[in-house]
Amino acid sequence: MPSIDKIHNIFELLRRHYKSGLTNKEISRALNIPPSTCYRILASLRRHDYVYQNKRDSHYSLGFAHLRLAESVIEGMDLAAVCLPYLEELHNQTEETTFFALYNGKHCIAMEICGQINTRVSVGRGEVMPLHCAASGKAVLAFLPEKERDTLLSNLELETYTPETITNVEDLRKNLSSIYTTGVSYNNQEFHRGITALAVPLFGNGNRAIGAITLVGTSIDLDMEQLDEYAPIFVEAAASISGRIGTTFPRHILDYWAKKSPR
Repeated sequence: MPSIDKIHNIFELLRRHYKSGLTNKEISRALNIPPSTCYRILASLRRHDYVYQNKRDSHYSLGFAHLRLAESVIEGMDLAAVCLPYLEELHNQTEETTFFALYNGKHCIAMEICGQINTRVSVGRGEVMPLHCAASGKAVLAFLPEKERDTLLSNLELETYTPETITNVEDLRKNLSSIYTTGVSYNNQEFHRGITALAVPLFGNGNRAIGAITLVGTSIDLDMEQLDEYAPIFVEAAASISGRIGTTFPRHILDYWAKKSPR
């Protein structure tokens, strides 16, 4: 039985015995997994908070990591519905592909898309956006708590996708600092050749960055000057979305773009 199947069966068994929990011996017997193998799996799951072991009776139960995952899925589904009318309006204004990407702790994932059929750039639901070179990834990374961001940067593999990809941590930090100031992340052919994008972060519980709304197109249609022109309407939309879900959009970003707008 593949390891993933064993893990799945352990989760399902613990779900059914959520009130009492089970010992390693009971789990091993119920699933016909060797006790030593079962123990190693449980030890690994415990380290990552997927299972919890009661010290008093050594019974295992489901850990809190499942709550965090469930919260992300639910929040992502709700956010996609909230974002959709804004994405449609932004698509109508720009005539380019717009999408909402949800941060999952390691990447940003495209959850809702407008315009992929009618424009030159196609983005599929579930597409993974790297944190260091996709506009949505950098938008989130710039607004994570400092300690969390530093941990990610120390473990992040800065994979090269194009000659423009930032692969030096210090250069990436400088880029993130600029994004934090303006609230707008740009991807100038860093992820795919010939493709440019901008993204603005969205904020959830505790004013935490949870995703981004993004504009993407070809570098011919969306040069940096054009992206800069569209940036204020994405900031306005992101602030409105964040407000609708009960959070506060960073004041310094709104002030920055208010000063840049013509009087």
